[in-house]
Amino acid sequence: MSAAEARLGHGAPPGRHALSGRLPILGIVAVSALGLVSCGGSSKSSSSATSHSTPTASTSTTATATATQQSSAPPTTTATAPSASRTVTATAGAITATIHAGSHVPRVGRVWPLHFTVLSSGRPVKAAVSYEYLFGGQVVAHRSHYTFIGHFSDVFRWPSSAVGYPLTFRAAITSQGATINLDYPVKVTR
Repeated sequence: MSAAEARLGHGAPPGRHALSGRLPILGIVAVSALGLVSCGGSSKSSSSATSHSTPTASTSTTATATATQQSSAPPTTTATAPSASRTVTATAGAITATIHAGSHVPRVGRVWPLHFTVLSSGRPVKAAVSYEYLFGGQVVAHRSHYTFIGHFSDVFRWPSSAVGYPLTFRAAITSQGATINLDYPVKVTR
């Protein structure tokens, strides 16, 4: 059983949920977050063209980390978007990953666009992205897993069960042995 399964109560003894004993709201949010689903409006892109985006300091944040290999675990870098920015960029070694997303206050049922760019030394590179949803810094749900080369776009519709909670949408990007977590805080409204 993985740690994520344990946090969500998978494999817990009958009548005993892994979230019991914690704040009731965390349990409610964890169960509600399991209802998050991604729309099928994604497109897999295998573009070999180099991205020519030029984010400005006012619309992006960059976190740079020196990636060091620790035993068998790949290096991980995490970057979080400031509340006014729609772009998050992080670097681990030669890999640079960027997410450009919709508003930090998405509306229930409306399209919330996502676009990812992953480059190695300025060139598109094979990568994978998985979506995670965090509440209070803890992963409460995992959804979607896509592989692509260089660029990937997707659309998402937030469910009504997410309304009012301070959540973080995390795009966990892996490429060439490095993992980059791009965290994007949201508060879903009606």
